[in-house]
Amino acid sequence: MVTYRRGGHVQSDDEAVERRCEHCGWHCVADGYPELISRYQSHLRAEHPKAWLRA
Repeated sequence: MVTYRRGGHVQSDDEAVERRCEHCGWHCVADGYPELISRYQSHLRAEHPKAWLRA
């Protein structure tokens, strides 16, 4: 059973991290925090450029 964490680092093989966008319904689950942040930043750049500039 996979455990989902909101932010933070994955500590074992049965954990994943997730994030939602506060500007829309976008949601992502990733195997690691760096991958999650990369996807989130790419989403902000593409869909919410003004928010991305403030981040």
